[in-house]
Amino acid sequence: MNVEQDNDRLVAAYLKELAKAAEPLPAARRTELIDDVKAHIAEERAAGATAESEIRQILQRLGDPQEIVAAATDGLVLVDVPPKLRPSDMIALALVFLGPYLPSFWVPVIAYLIGIGMLWSSNRWTVAWKLLGTLNWPLAYAVLLGMEVTVQPPMALSMTVDILITVALLVGMVLAAKAPAKVQPAGQPS
Repeated sequence: MNVEQDNDRLVAAYLKELAKAAEPLPAARRTELIDDVKAHIAEERAAGATAESEIRQILQRLGDPQEIVAAATDGLVLVDVPPKLRPSDMIALALVFLGPYLPSFWVPVIAYLIGIGMLWSSNRWTVAWKLLGTLNWPLAYAVLLGMEVTVQPPMALSMTVDILITVALLVGMVLAAKAPAKVQPAGQPS
């Protein structure tokens, strides 16, 4: 690996951290901020900063990305923006809600447990949604057992009820994950 690639990785990591910190900003302001920082780094590098230590100094002079974003929010009231729904979040939902329907004996249990681990390690949902996701399979199973004891419906009806419960919880979690965030100018009532 050469020095230029190492320097590019340092800059890319810094810009990635800046982009993550700038997510709550309006899109136009976020793009402008990142472009300004990129331009500043490019100017410094064009002026002869080629050693890794020089690149690190440039990034240190720019400051912490959180502080840059804080300075860029002048006049804005930021509202918490939930993290974006990542592919790993979708995989977690699939394992939690569809894992129990996989064939075999241990595969559904293992898929469900992996999905629960991924669900709880995600910062995407609130604890309430995580609990609903975790309890989906046991609750649906309990409903089915209750139906069999009291009514003894045909198996197709039991599976339909189970699937409806699963779909309702899955839709709720996806909708909760896509809740829009707001950014308001300072002084405006919410």
